[in-house]
This record gives sequence, C-alpha cells and structure tokens, in this order.
Amino acid sequence: MRQFAVIGLGSFGSTVALELSGRGLAVLAIDKNHDKVDDIRDSVTHAIVGDGTDPAFLGSIGISEVDVALVALGDDIEASVLVTLNLSEMGIPTIIVKGISPEHGSILSAVGAHQVVFPEKEIAQRIARSLAAPNVIDHIPLAEGYNIVEMVAPEPFVNKTLIDLNLRREYGVELLVIKRALPDSQPAVVVVPGAGETIHAGDKLVIMGASDKVEGLQEL
Repeated sequence: MRQFAVIGLGSFGSTVALELSGRGLAVLAIDKNHDKVDDIRDSVTHAIVGDGTDPAFLGSIGISEVDVALVALGDDIEASVLVTLNLSEMGIPTIIVKGISPEHGSILSAVGAHQVVFPEKEIAQRIARSLAAPNVIDHIPLAEGYNIVEMVAPEPFVNKTLIDLNLRREYGVELLVIKRALPDSQPAVVVVPGAGETIHAGDKLVIMGASDKVEGLQEL
C-alpha cells in the first residue's frame, strides 16, 4: 500500500489527509501545532507534532519510507521551501507542494517539488468556468491545449444519434462516456458509446478535445 505524509494541517492539508485516510490509505500527518494534530489524530494512521524544516526530526519519524509527501504550509514561503528541500534530499519519490504565487512555485520546483498546486487559483478558475458555461459540470486539463469536460448534453444534441451528430467531423471532439439522465436507463453509464447511441435530454457527456473545440461546444 502506498504511504502518504501531509506536512501542515491547515484547512487544505487536513482535508487532503482525511480524504486519503477515508479511502483506506496510510497517512502520516505532521504539524507544529498540538491542537491541529490532536484534531486529526484519531482519523489518520499517525499524527505527530513536529517541525518539518528540521531534517533531524523528519529522519527520526521515518518519513523517507513514504511514497508521496504533501507540503501544505499556507503562506509560510520560507518554511515550505525548507521542508521541500529536506524531503528532496531524503529522496521522497513524489513531493507535492501548495504554492501561493508563480514565483513561489518556481522556487519550490527548483529545490525539488515534483508538482506545485495552487488550490485557491484552481477553485477560482473552476467557479469562473461554471459561471461562464453553466452546462459544464467538470473540467480536466490534459496536455497543453487539450481538455476533458463533463457537460449536460446541449439542446442541439438531444434525440440525435452519434451517427447524426458525427462529433469528430462536425465538432472535432471525442465522446468518451454518456451518463444517462433517466434513473431506469440500462446501462446507466455508456463507456465509449457506439454510433447508434442516442443522446437524451439531461444526459451528461464526457468529451475530450482541443481546448478551442471544447469551448465551442460549451457555447451551444
């Protein structure tokens, strides 16, 4: 089983730790604040009070055994950089760090972060997308210039088969999944639907394509 460490138990870090633990994964939770550690102690594998900027402390708790470490130290730029550097020097296979600015992210990457995340920015972007395109349920960026979106079937698609729509030729996208709207539909989820499948009102479509093509669908 993969093992995870979460350093920093603020709102973001504690939520990630609890979600991982809730999925049956081994989680080591660390924070300098006794109260934060006590709050999560009964919900994770191990919860320890300590300072992740101290390499001796990290070595003493065996953090080198974890597969993934998440550093979530809020606005403390110096601490997040030092912790990331310590984890990198210990050879942690995957280090994910919460960043607060592009400049901070560049520094974190330079000292060993494998991935820098910006939760507030990503949430703001998701809200903006949902406001601009209310039929879009979720949006997943892929390689540069390509996206996967889950969206409610546009009205022009309703009661048409995939042969009628010819999505690849007419819209430049691929339909990966149909989630049927009617509760008694069998099957409820159609993966890689065939050409004869019909789109019904309220169906949810998971579509992949170039960003401009996907955005074009959102405007229907």
